[in-house]
Amino acid sequence: MMMRNGFSRLASAVLALLLATAMPASAAPFEGYVDLRYRYEYQHHFNAKNYGEQPASGESCDGFWLQRLRLGGSWQPHQHLKLAVGLQDARVFDSDLDEEGFFYSKKNDHQNNAYRDEWELYETFVEIRELPTPAWSIRVGRQTLEYGDNRIFGPGSWGNSGRYQWDAVKLSYNRNAHFIDFIWGGYILHEPTQLSLRHRHAGYGGGVYGHWQLNEKTVLEPFFLIKYDRHEDYGSEQGQSKGDLQAYNLGARLAALEGIWFYDATLVQQWGDSGADRLRAWGAHLLVGRRFAHLPLQPVLSLEYSFASGDADPADGESNTFLGVFGARDRMYGRLNLLDWTNLHDAQCNLHLKPHKQVKLQIEGHRFWLDQEKDGWSLNSSRYRDKTGNSGRHLGDELDLILTWTLPPLRAVKKENIELLFGYSRFWPGEFAEKQADNSAADWLFAQISYKRKF
Repeated sequence: MMMRNGFSRLASAVLALLLATAMPASAAPFEGYVDLRYRYEYQHHFNAKNYGEQPASGESCDGFWLQRLRLGGSWQPHQHLKLAVGLQDARVFDSDLDEEGFFYSKKNDHQNNAYRDEWELYETFVEIRELPTPAWSIRVGRQTLEYGDNRIFGPGSWGNSGRYQWDAVKLSYNRNAHFIDFIWGGYILHEPTQLSLRHRHAGYGGGVYGHWQLNEKTVLEPFFLIKYDRHEDYGSEQGQSKGDLQAYNLGARLAALEGIWFYDATLVQQWGDSGADRLRAWGAHLLVGRRFAHLPLQPVLSLEYSFASGDADPADGESNTFLGVFGARDRMYGRLNLLDWTNLHDAQCNLHLKPHKQVKLQIEGHRFWLDQEKDGWSLNSSRYRDKTGNSGRHLGDELDLILTWTLPPLRAVKKENIELLFGYSRFWPGEFAEKQADNSAADWLFAQISYKRKF
């Protein structure tokens, strides 16, 4: 009860801060925001950890509502000081899933709930600007970290509670269109009814991320990042006791997204230790596309290829399974979220159409297969793995259809956005999925409305 009262007091403080915007403007400008969304999802023959008609845990078919509210704001009492406070409330309704058992994480001894996290801190930080020179700033506290296409650093905001929210220190140097950030922190566990300040983080990491504007259209983003997990949950191929993860990531992103032709490329080398095993892995992504603005429906056609190395020998004491960095996965490897950026080949074709200035249709097709047949399927690599390699490499094929409709504002105000999304996806299992999980196809259906307002 005491903790719930604490949540209520925190919520009241944020609401009071928002109401203060109704007062006349002062020398300390306030900027507030409200972000509310509702989504209905129906999952058929899969869930967040399992695939098929008879999953080992969770439900095979489930329909449920997701609600998420984000609200807060920032206040600048001085030229060199910015204060921000925010809250996120994520809830789920009508799900048949046993959340407590399904989302419980043994290594963290807490839930890490993708659907529900009630009255949690969001974007709450102190920022000192333009000290010691105008190019420098430092931000300390709860914050979102996202760069580029969100593949290396991304919040994973499609998930109801979000994938990555950081308690971090970020030191930034900005000069014109260029910047370099120095980061270190931990990302939170989404324990539904316990404030994250009262329990451990899910993992830690940071490093250096840069952004150079090479010309009007082209950016180069080099990075060196450390991914660190000290929960001693990483086993070894030769049976030694479990240990920590320490993964170093060196790479770069090169992108030119403006103009008729566009591209986006990322390459990452990963090394370090995974428990008692040496870690040697790498990942890559390439997108190439063309806009046809002169044609009806203004089609945009693009091809993508995502790669993440897998482990060819499950008993040699060296892990070659690429573990990703801190990126989102919600748009990248199929909309059903059956895959992550690990032990993966993903060949993708996209067609985006614009039948109306406020309506966009996205058609995306994927063919998935494992990099190494003796390694696991990232949906649940401990359950779906054949160390003999006799189950093949083809995971399956997926078709995604997403319709986005931007509605006019309710009132004649700036910075208000109302958006409807509708989507359908189907996954056809390949040889590996059929042998290790189920030969049934999976379907996913959703409808979402979101309201955003800045003031």
